[in-house]
Amino acid sequence: MARTSLKSWIGLALSLLFLGLALRNVEWSGVWSSWRAARVDLLLLGTALLVGSWVIAAFRWRLLLSGVAGLRVRDTFAFILIGYLANTVLPLRLGDLARASLIGRKKELGISRALGSIAIERLMDVLMLVALTLALMGVLEIPAPIQAGLTGMVAAGLVGLVGLMAVSLNRKHLPRLTAFLAKIVPHRLADRGTTLLGNFSSGADVLHRPTGFLSVVALSAGVWLAAGMGTLAWVTAFHLDVPWYAGFFVLVMVNLGSAIPSSPGYIGVYHYLAMLALSLWTPDRNAALAYAIGTHALNMLANVGLGSFYLAREGVSLRSLRTET
Repeated sequence: MARTSLKSWIGLALSLLFLGLALRNVEWSGVWSSWRAARVDLLLLGTALLVGSWVIAAFRWRLLLSGVAGLRVRDTFAFILIGYLANTVLPLRLGDLARASLIGRKKELGISRALGSIAIERLMDVLMLVALTLALMGVLEIPAPIQAGLTGMVAAGLVGLVGLMAVSLNRKHLPRLTAFLAKIVPHRLADRGTTLLGNFSSGADVLHRPTGFLSVVALSAGVWLAAGMGTLAWVTAFHLDVPWYAGFFVLVMVNLGSAIPSSPGYIGVYHYLAMLALSLWTPDRNAALAYAIGTHALNMLANVGLGSFYLAREGVSLRSLRTET
């Protein structure tokens, strides 16, 4: 409990730090002017594309859980949005654990299997983020610290993906692992551990088939393409004088920032990194801050609104959602 509290306080402190950096040398009259001049149609289009990326993610998650009877895309969409809601309003970004726990209980597939499929999602997202950054390197110079961070992400992503697939392909050998572990730890603990590992690795089963692997890759690319196009629409809505690929660079920056501890909702971190990305082309901090505050609000309204709707539909409260994790 003390460690959890410490992490929450560290996240809050970092959010305040980044928020302070974002608000430096800003004239609020200029921010207000940028808000008033923003194109509502493009703001709505960007939000629709963002929600569209979540729909594509729901199709991907349904594919990864293809062996679960009675599971529909609208179910996976609902649980994804509940997870986003948890990330937004609860500390420590427990959204993935919350949605894995809920779908595992409600669909009787077990939390370990659900977490395994979510792990595949995250690994594919890491690889797509790296691919997007490599594409951007053809048109702009990526700062060295970001390149170094991406190198580590590629290594971790590939190791994790290959490891899950290897265990998935060799689950028939898990009894041998159980027997080996039973020499070190109690047999019940060894059996429980290897069972959980087998269930967790089942999220990679669909990747064994070439068609399944290519489908997951295509859907992952679709998630990021829709999100990038939505970000581009938002950037254009604020009349920022930037090239067309700036929206994708903003997307890369704010998603890299998700690894930084922060308060619920990524307050401060999102704002500063969005402004930092836009500063490559525009020196107008007022317009950049207007973009950051406006798009963050739209993102929060979309995921909190939809997440709350599906949370109520599932008959779950925020308090019980927290206990799920």
